[in-house]
Amino acid sequence: MEKNQGISKVVMFILMQKDLEKAVEFYKNLGLNVLFHLKDRWAELELGEVKLGLCPTDQELPDRHTGIVLQVGDVKAFCEEKKDILELVSEPVEKVHGIMASFKDPSGSILDLYQPTPEKVQEIMRKAKEEGGCCKKEGSSTGPCCKGN
Repeated sequence: MEKNQGISKVVMFILMQKDLEKAVEFYKNLGLNVLFHLKDRWAELELGEVKLGLCPTDQELPDRHTGIVLQVGDVKAFCEEKKDILELVSEPVEKVHGIMASFKDPSGSILDLYQPTPEKVQEIMRKAKEEGGCCKKEGSSTGPCCKGN
């Protein structure tokens, strides 16, 4: 049997930067480790098992939401600790699945901070099951809230 040659994992996110040196310092100050840095050419930082690549550009970079979510233990404490370097786009707010906040990096890339609240998600799933949730409404027994049925 042939091994699946499809996509197996994410290995890197790349953010374009107007000022590479400033971006490297910014992400170092957020707690990321620099794997290597070629002055004015390229930098890679360690983000768990994924690398964050920083690439210099002369192109105009309007603010843009990247969709990159960085997990931290306590969003509010992290924002307070890093308040001198973080330009918050949205203050920490409690969502159904966790606590979220958004910030801009030096070149206008908007990233999200995330603190999971698994106990709240478990409670929502428990209530959905009790109230008929997605499984009965959709007539399915394979939805995410049906695990363990």
